[in-house]
Amino acid sequence: MKTILILGAGKEQVNAIARAKEKGIRTVVLDMNKEAEGALYADEFYAISTRDIPAILAFLKTYNKKIDGVMTIASDIPHCVSAAAEFLGVPHISLSVAQVCVQKFRMKETLQEGGVRVPAFAPVDSVESLMAFIKTVGYPVVIKPVDNSGARGVLRLSEDIDVPWAFEYAKKYSFSGNLIVEQYIEGQQISTEGIMHEGIFYCTGFSDRNYERIEKTAPYLVEDGGDIPSALDPGEQALVKAEFEKAVRALGIDWGPAKGDMVLGRDGKAYVIEVAARLSGGNFCYDKVPWSTGVDIVDILIDMAVGNSVDAKRFVPTKDMATSQRYFFPLPGTIKEIRGLEKAERMPHVKKVDPWVQAGDEISAIVNHPSRVGYVITCAPTLAEAVQAAERAVQSVEFIME
Repeated sequence: MKTILILGAGKEQVNAIARAKEKGIRTVVLDMNKEAEGALYADEFYAISTRDIPAILAFLKTYNKKIDGVMTIASDIPHCVSAAAEFLGVPHISLSVAQVCVQKFRMKETLQEGGVRVPAFAPVDSVESLMAFIKTVGYPVVIKPVDNSGARGVLRLSEDIDVPWAFEYAKKYSFSGNLIVEQYIEGQQISTEGIMHEGIFYCTGFSDRNYERIEKTAPYLVEDGGDIPSALDPGEQALVKAEFEKAVRALGIDWGPAKGDMVLGRDGKAYVIEVAARLSGGNFCYDKVPWSTGVDIVDILIDMAVGNSVDAKRFVPTKDMATSQRYFFPLPGTIKEIRGLEKAERMPHVKKVDPWVQAGDEISAIVNHPSRVGYVITCAPTLAEAVQAAERAVQSVEFIME
Protein backbone atom coordinates (compact mmCIF):
# COMPACT_ATOMS: atom_id res chain seq x y z
CA MET A 1 0.00 0.00 0.00
CA LYS A 2 1.31 3.42 -0.95
CA THR A 3 1.18 6.43 1.38
CA ILE A 4 0.55 10.08 0.60
CA LEU A 5 1.27 13.08 2.81
CA ILE A 6 -1.52 15.65 2.53
CA LEU A 7 -0.85 19.13 3.87
CA GLY A 8 -4.06 20.49 5.33
CA ALA A 9 -7.15 18.90 6.89
CA GLY A 10 -9.67 21.69 6.43
CA LYS A 11 -13.00 21.48 4.66
CA GLU A 12 -11.39 21.87 1.24
CA GLN A 13 -8.84 19.11 1.85
CA VAL A 14 -11.41 16.48 2.86
CA ASN A 15 -12.03 15.55 -0.78
CA ALA A 16 -8.38 14.71 -1.41
CA ILE A 17 -8.10 12.70 1.82
CA ALA A 18 -11.25 10.71 1.09
CA ARG A 19 -10.32 10.19 -2.56
CA ALA A 20 -6.86 8.86 -1.71
CA LYS A 21 -8.35 6.41 0.77
CA GLU A 22 -10.89 5.24 -1.84
CA LYS A 23 -7.92 4.47 -4.10
CA GLY A 24 -6.30 2.32 -1.42
CA ILE A 25 -3.64 4.91 -0.59
CA ARG A 26 -2.79 5.50 3.06
CA THR A 27 -3.15 9.12 4.18
CA VAL A 28 -0.86 10.97 6.56
CA VAL A 29 -2.33 14.41 7.16
CA LEU A 30 -0.94 17.54 8.84
CA ASP A 31 -2.88 20.56 10.10
CA MET A 32 -2.31 22.90 13.03
CA ASN A 33 -6.01 22.65 13.90
CA LYS A 34 -6.64 19.51 15.94
CA GLU A 35 -10.37 19.90 15.29
CA ALA A 36 -10.03 20.16 11.51
CA GLU A 37 -12.70 18.21 9.65
CA GLY A 38 -10.20 16.14 7.69
CA ALA A 39 -8.60 14.79 10.86
CA LEU A 40 -11.54 12.41 11.16
CA TYR A 41 -10.88 10.95 7.70
CA ALA A 42 -7.09 10.61 7.85
CA ASP A 43 -5.37 7.31 8.57
CA GLU A 44 -2.82 9.30 10.55
CA PHE A 45 -3.24 12.89 11.68
CA TYR A 46 -0.64 15.18 13.27
CA ALA A 47 -1.23 18.68 14.61
CA ILE A 48 1.53 20.48 12.69
CA SER A 49 1.21 23.78 10.82
CA THR A 50 1.25 23.28 7.07
CA ARG A 51 3.05 26.62 6.67
CA ASP A 52 5.89 25.74 9.05
CA ILE A 53 8.52 24.13 6.82
CA PRO A 54 11.01 23.44 9.65
CA ALA A 55 8.25 21.72 11.66
CA ILE A 56 7.19 19.66 8.62
CA LEU A 57 10.75 18.56 7.94
CA ALA A 58 11.34 17.78 11.61
CA PHE A 59 8.28 15.53 11.54
CA LEU A 60 9.47 13.76 8.39
CA LYS A 61 12.90 13.14 9.88
CA THR A 62 11.34 11.19 12.74
CA TYR A 63 8.57 9.48 10.74
CA ASN A 64 9.71 5.89 10.28
CA LYS A 65 7.39 4.76 7.47
CA LYS A 66 7.74 5.29 3.74
CA ILE A 67 5.84 8.19 2.16
CA ASP A 68 5.39 7.99 -1.61
CA GLY A 69 4.04 11.45 -2.40
CA VAL A 70 2.99 14.87 -1.13
CA MET A 71 0.12 17.14 -2.14
CA THR A 72 -2.32 19.78 -0.98
CA ILE A 73 -5.55 21.16 -2.31
CA ALA A 74 -6.96 24.70 -2.12
CA SER A 75 -4.12 25.90 0.12
CA ASP A 76 -1.52 28.27 -1.31
CA ILE A 77 1.49 26.42 0.09
CA PRO A 78 3.29 24.87 -2.92
CA HIS A 79 6.62 25.86 -1.32
CA CYS A 80 5.78 23.70 1.71
CA VAL A 81 4.72 20.82 -0.54
CA SER A 82 7.94 21.12 -2.52
CA ALA A 83 10.12 21.28 0.59
CA ALA A 84 8.54 18.11 1.94
CA ALA A 85 8.66 16.34 -1.42
CA GLU A 86 12.28 17.34 -1.94
CA PHE A 87 13.20 15.84 1.45
CA LEU A 88 11.34 12.62 0.61
CA GLY A 89 12.63 12.38 -2.95
CA VAL A 90 9.16 12.19 -4.49
CA PRO A 91 7.65 14.07 -7.50
CA HIS A 92 7.32 17.84 -7.16
CA ILE A 93 8.13 21.17 -8.74
CA SER A 94 11.36 22.78 -7.63
CA LEU A 95 11.29 24.70 -4.37
CA SER A 96 12.57 27.83 -6.10
CA VAL A 97 9.66 27.78 -8.56
CA ALA A 98 7.15 27.22 -5.75
CA GLN A 99 8.58 30.15 -3.79
CA VAL A 100 8.12 32.46 -6.78
CA CYS A 101 4.51 31.33 -7.15
CA VAL A 102 3.59 32.33 -3.59
CA GLN A 103 5.07 35.82 -3.85
CA LYS A 104 2.89 37.84 -6.19
CA PHE A 105 5.42 40.53 -7.11
CA ARG A 106 8.14 38.00 -7.99
CA MET A 107 5.52 36.03 -9.89
CA LYS A 108 4.51 39.07 -11.94
CA GLU A 109 8.13 39.94 -12.66
CA THR A 110 8.81 36.39 -13.84
CA LEU A 111 5.73 36.38 -16.03
CA GLN A 112 6.60 39.76 -17.55
CA GLU A 113 10.16 38.61 -18.23
CA GLY A 114 8.71 35.54 -19.93
CA GLY A 115 6.66 37.65 -22.33
CA VAL A 116 3.34 36.91 -20.63
CA ARG A 117 0.70 39.64 -20.79
CA VAL A 118 -0.03 40.96 -17.27
CA PRO A 119 -1.71 44.16 -16.05
CA ALA A 120 0.63 47.04 -15.19
CA PHE A 121 1.88 46.50 -11.65
CA ALA A 122 4.27 47.83 -9.02
CA PRO A 123 5.33 47.16 -5.44
CA VAL A 124 3.98 49.67 -2.93
CA ASP A 125 5.58 50.40 0.42
CA SER A 126 3.82 53.65 1.25
CA VAL A 127 0.70 55.67 0.53
CA GLU A 128 2.87 57.94 -1.61
CA SER A 129 4.06 55.10 -3.85
CA LEU A 130 0.48 53.89 -4.20
CA MET A 131 -0.69 57.35 -5.22
CA ALA A 132 2.18 57.64 -7.70
CA PHE A 133 1.06 54.41 -9.41
CA ILE A 134 -2.55 55.57 -9.53
CA LYS A 135 -1.44 58.85 -11.06
CA THR A 136 0.38 56.88 -13.78
CA VAL A 137 -2.32 54.36 -14.76
CA GLY A 138 -5.51 55.96 -13.41
CA TYR A 139 -8.39 54.37 -11.53
CA PRO A 140 -9.48 51.66 -10.95
CA VAL A 141 -6.56 49.73 -9.50
CA VAL A 142 -6.30 46.68 -7.25
CA ILE A 143 -4.12 46.56 -4.15
CA LYS A 144 -3.32 43.25 -2.47
CA PRO A 145 -0.82 41.47 -0.22
CA VAL A 146 1.97 39.75 -2.12
CA ASP A 147 1.63 36.58 -0.05
CA ASN A 148 -1.98 35.75 0.75
CA SER A 149 -4.94 34.14 -1.04
CA GLY A 150 -8.73 33.91 -0.97
CA ALA A 151 -9.06 37.65 -1.74
CA ARG A 152 -7.82 38.45 1.78
CA GLY A 153 -6.78 42.09 1.85
CA VAL A 154 -7.71 42.62 -1.79
CA LEU A 155 -9.34 45.96 -2.63
CA ARG A 156 -10.50 47.56 -5.87
CA LEU A 157 -9.75 51.26 -5.58
CA SER A 158 -11.85 53.88 -7.37
CA GLU A 159 -11.87 57.66 -7.23
CA ASP A 160 -13.86 57.85 -4.00
CA ILE A 161 -11.60 55.53 -1.98
CA ASP A 162 -9.76 56.58 1.17
CA VAL A 163 -6.29 55.64 -0.10
CA PRO A 164 -4.45 55.70 3.28
CA TRP A 165 -7.15 53.44 4.76
CA ALA A 166 -6.88 51.06 1.79
CA PHE A 167 -3.12 50.84 2.15
CA GLU A 168 -3.31 49.98 5.85
CA TYR A 169 -6.16 47.53 5.34
CA ALA A 170 -4.31 45.54 2.67
CA LYS A 171 -1.10 45.60 4.68
CA LYS A 172 -2.61 43.89 7.72
CA TYR A 173 -3.38 40.84 5.57
CA SER A 174 0.20 40.48 4.33
CA PHE A 175 2.40 37.98 6.15
CA SER A 176 5.50 39.92 5.10
CA GLY A 177 3.93 43.39 5.15
CA ASN A 178 4.61 43.76 1.42
CA LEU A 179 1.95 44.88 -1.05
CA ILE A 180 1.47 45.01 -4.80
CA VAL A 181 -0.81 47.25 -6.85
CA GLU A 182 -1.97 46.56 -10.38
CA GLN A 183 -4.16 48.09 -13.02
CA TYR A 184 -7.71 46.74 -13.01
CA ILE A 185 -8.51 45.27 -16.41
CA GLU A 186 -12.16 45.57 -17.39
CA GLY A 187 -13.50 42.40 -18.99
CA GLN A 188 -14.61 38.83 -18.32
CA GLN A 189 -12.67 37.22 -15.50
CA ILE A 190 -12.01 33.50 -15.81
CA SER A 191 -10.83 30.72 -13.51
CA THR A 192 -8.56 28.26 -15.27
CA GLU A 193 -6.87 25.13 -14.02
CA GLY A 194 -4.64 22.48 -15.47
CA ILE A 195 -1.87 20.02 -14.89
CA MET A 196 1.55 19.50 -16.42
CA HIS A 197 2.11 15.84 -17.19
CA GLU A 198 5.12 14.51 -19.11
CA GLY A 199 5.78 17.86 -20.74
CA ILE A 200 2.20 18.40 -21.92
CA PHE A 201 -0.03 20.96 -20.22
CA TYR A 202 -3.68 19.98 -20.01
CA CYS A 203 -6.14 22.80 -19.25
CA THR A 204 -8.85 20.86 -17.43
CA GLY A 205 -10.93 23.68 -15.94
CA PHE A 206 -12.31 26.86 -17.52
CA SER A 207 -15.03 28.86 -15.77
CA ASP A 208 -16.50 32.34 -16.09
CA ARG A 209 -16.20 34.07 -12.71
CA ASN A 210 -19.30 35.91 -11.51
CA TYR A 211 -18.62 39.43 -10.25
CA GLU A 212 -22.16 40.80 -10.61
CA ARG A 213 -21.98 41.95 -6.97
CA ILE A 214 -18.81 43.98 -7.51
CA GLU A 215 -20.52 47.31 -6.83
CA LYS A 216 -22.37 45.99 -3.77
CA THR A 217 -19.21 44.55 -2.19
CA ALA A 218 -16.96 47.49 -3.16
CA PRO A 219 -14.19 48.13 -2.43
CA TYR A 220 -13.80 44.41 -1.60
CA LEU A 221 -13.38 42.10 -4.61
CA VAL A 222 -15.59 39.15 -3.71
CA GLU A 223 -16.58 36.60 -6.34
CA ASP A 224 -20.11 35.19 -6.34
CA GLY A 225 -19.38 31.79 -7.83
CA GLY A 226 -18.88 30.92 -11.45
CA ASP A 227 -20.23 29.04 -14.46
CA ILE A 228 -19.14 26.18 -16.70
CA PRO A 229 -19.08 26.16 -19.70
CA SER A 230 -17.80 29.63 -20.45
CA ALA A 231 -19.94 32.05 -22.42
CA LEU A 232 -16.83 33.12 -24.34
CA ASP A 233 -16.63 31.94 -27.95
CA PRO A 234 -14.10 29.20 -28.87
CA GLY A 235 -11.60 31.71 -30.25
CA GLU A 236 -11.69 33.81 -27.09
CA GLN A 237 -11.29 30.71 -24.93
CA ALA A 238 -8.31 29.65 -27.01
CA LEU A 239 -6.63 33.03 -26.41
CA VAL A 240 -7.08 32.70 -22.65
CA LYS A 241 -5.86 29.09 -22.55
CA ALA A 242 -2.80 29.94 -24.64
CA GLU A 243 -1.80 32.80 -22.31
CA PHE A 244 -2.43 30.57 -19.28
CA GLU A 245 -0.13 27.84 -20.59
CA LYS A 246 2.47 30.44 -21.54
CA ALA A 247 2.38 31.69 -17.94
CA VAL A 248 2.69 28.18 -16.48
CA ARG A 249 5.77 27.50 -18.58
CA ALA A 250 7.28 30.93 -17.90
CA LEU A 251 7.06 30.26 -14.16
CA GLY A 252 8.81 26.91 -14.57
CA ILE A 253 5.91 24.72 -13.47
CA ASP A 254 7.12 21.54 -15.17
CA TRP A 255 5.09 19.05 -13.13
CA GLY A 256 1.71 19.00 -11.48
CA PRO A 257 -1.10 21.51 -11.04
CA ALA A 258 -1.55 25.17 -11.88
CA LYS A 259 -4.50 27.46 -11.20
CA GLY A 260 -4.93 30.65 -13.17
CA ASP A 261 -6.85 33.86 -12.52
CA MET A 262 -7.32 35.32 -15.99
CA VAL A 263 -9.20 38.13 -17.67
CA LEU A 264 -10.19 38.66 -21.29
CA GLY A 265 -9.92 42.42 -21.57
CA ARG A 266 -12.29 44.62 -23.52
CA ASP A 267 -9.35 45.12 -25.87
CA GLY A 268 -9.71 41.46 -26.90
CA LYS A 269 -6.46 40.41 -25.24
CA ALA A 270 -5.97 37.79 -22.53
CA TYR A 271 -4.22 38.87 -19.32
CA VAL A 272 -2.83 36.81 -16.46
CA ILE A 273 -3.70 38.14 -13.03
CA GLU A 274 -2.15 35.32 -11.00
CA VAL A 275 -1.04 31.71 -11.30
CA ALA A 276 -0.91 29.38 -8.32
CA ALA A 277 1.07 26.12 -8.35
CA ARG A 278 -1.67 24.12 -6.68
CA LEU A 279 -5.15 22.72 -7.07
CA SER A 280 -7.99 25.21 -6.75
CA GLY A 281 -10.47 25.63 -3.93
CA GLY A 282 -14.09 26.67 -3.98
CA ASN A 283 -15.31 23.27 -5.24
CA PHE A 284 -13.81 23.95 -8.67
CA CYS A 285 -11.50 20.97 -9.14
CA TYR A 286 -13.38 18.37 -7.10
CA ASP A 287 -17.04 19.16 -7.85
CA LYS A 288 -17.76 21.55 -10.69
CA VAL A 289 -15.21 20.42 -13.28
CA PRO A 290 -15.80 16.65 -12.79
CA TRP A 291 -19.59 17.15 -12.88
CA SER A 292 -19.28 19.26 -16.04
CA THR A 293 -16.59 17.45 -18.00
CA GLY A 294 -15.86 14.16 -16.26
CA VAL A 295 -12.18 15.08 -15.85
CA ASP A 296 -11.08 14.41 -12.27
CA ILE A 297 -7.86 16.34 -11.70
CA VAL A 298 -7.75 15.49 -7.98
CA ASP A 299 -7.70 11.79 -8.76
CA ILE A 300 -5.04 12.35 -11.41
CA LEU A 301 -2.79 14.38 -9.11
CA ILE A 302 -2.98 11.78 -6.35
CA ASP A 303 -1.70 9.18 -8.80
CA MET A 304 1.00 11.50 -10.10
CA ALA A 305 2.14 12.39 -6.58
CA VAL A 306 2.67 8.77 -5.51
CA GLY A 307 4.27 7.76 -8.80
CA ASN A 308 1.39 5.84 -10.38
CA SER A 309 1.07 5.91 -14.15
CA VAL A 310 -1.52 8.25 -15.67
CA ASP A 311 -3.13 7.52 -19.03
CA ALA A 312 -3.49 10.67 -21.14
CA LYS A 313 -7.09 9.62 -21.88
CA ARG A 314 -7.99 10.72 -18.35
CA PHE A 315 -7.57 14.34 -19.46
CA VAL A 316 -10.20 13.99 -22.21
CA PRO A 317 -13.72 15.21 -21.27
CA THR A 318 -16.37 12.50 -21.12
CA LYS A 319 -19.31 14.73 -20.14
CA ASP A 320 -20.91 17.88 -21.55
CA MET A 321 -22.90 19.35 -18.68
CA ALA A 322 -23.21 22.85 -17.22
CA THR A 323 -22.58 23.79 -13.61
CA SER A 324 -23.24 27.04 -11.74
CA GLN A 325 -22.26 28.10 -8.25
CA ARG A 326 -23.68 30.99 -6.25
CA TYR A 327 -22.96 32.05 -2.67
CA PHE A 328 -25.15 33.24 0.19
CA PHE A 329 -24.66 36.92 1.10
CA PRO A 330 -26.67 37.54 4.29
CA LEU A 331 -26.63 40.88 6.06
CA PRO A 332 -24.28 41.19 9.08
CA GLY A 333 -25.68 40.19 12.45
CA THR A 334 -26.43 37.14 14.57
CA ILE A 335 -28.32 34.34 12.87
CA LYS A 336 -31.61 33.51 14.55
CA GLU A 337 -32.75 30.95 12.00
CA ILE A 338 -31.98 29.68 8.49
CA ARG A 339 -35.04 28.81 6.44
CA GLY A 340 -35.39 27.07 3.11
CA LEU A 341 -32.32 24.82 3.01
CA GLU A 342 -34.28 21.61 2.49
CA LYS A 343 -36.43 23.32 -0.12
CA ALA A 344 -33.29 24.41 -1.99
CA GLU A 345 -31.88 20.89 -1.85
CA ARG A 346 -35.02 19.48 -3.49
CA MET A 347 -35.08 21.97 -6.35
CA PRO A 348 -34.35 20.72 -9.90
CA HIS A 349 -30.68 20.52 -10.92
CA VAL A 350 -29.37 21.31 -7.41
CA LYS A 351 -26.37 19.11 -6.60
CA LYS A 352 -25.12 20.69 -3.40
CA VAL A 353 -26.30 23.15 -0.76
CA ASP A 354 -23.61 23.84 1.81
CA PRO A 355 -24.08 26.50 4.51
CA TRP A 356 -21.06 27.03 6.73
CA VAL A 357 -23.02 28.74 9.48
CA GLN A 358 -25.90 27.94 11.80
CA ALA A 359 -28.30 29.60 14.23
CA GLY A 360 -26.39 31.54 16.87
CA ASP A 361 -23.41 32.35 14.64
CA GLU A 362 -22.45 35.98 14.21
CA ILE A 363 -22.02 37.10 10.61
CA SER A 364 -19.66 39.91 9.69
CA ALA A 365 -19.67 41.87 6.46
CA ILE A 366 -18.40 39.75 3.57
CA VAL A 367 -15.02 41.19 2.64
CA ASN A 368 -13.14 38.20 1.17
CA HIS A 369 -13.77 34.62 0.04
CA PRO A 370 -13.36 32.92 3.44
CA SER A 371 -15.95 35.29 4.93
CA ARG A 372 -18.69 33.97 2.63
CA VAL A 373 -21.13 31.72 4.48
CA GLY A 374 -22.04 28.94 2.06
CA TYR A 375 -23.11 28.16 -1.48
CA VAL A 376 -25.32 26.29 -3.92
CA ILE A 377 -24.02 24.28 -6.91
CA THR A 378 -26.25 23.14 -9.74
CA CYS A 379 -25.69 20.85 -12.71
CA ALA A 380 -27.92 20.91 -15.78
CA PRO A 381 -27.83 20.15 -19.52
CA THR A 382 -27.51 23.84 -20.43
CA LEU A 383 -25.76 26.85 -18.93
CA ALA A 384 -29.00 28.85 -18.75
CA GLU A 385 -30.71 26.07 -16.79
CA ALA A 386 -27.78 25.73 -14.38
CA VAL A 387 -27.54 29.48 -13.69
CA GLN A 388 -31.28 29.90 -13.23
CA ALA A 389 -31.42 26.92 -10.88
CA ALA A 390 -28.54 28.24 -8.77
CA GLU A 391 -30.04 31.70 -8.47
CA ARG A 392 -33.49 30.32 -7.57
CA ALA A 393 -32.00 28.02 -4.94
CA VAL A 394 -30.00 30.82 -3.30
CA GLN A 395 -33.04 33.08 -3.25
CA SER A 396 -35.11 30.36 -1.58
CA VAL A 397 -32.82 30.34 1.48
CA GLU A 398 -33.61 32.99 4.08
CA PHE A 399 -31.27 34.07 6.88
CA ILE A 400 -33.32 35.43 9.79
CA MET A 401 -31.12 37.78 11.81
CA GLU A 402 -31.59 38.91 15.41
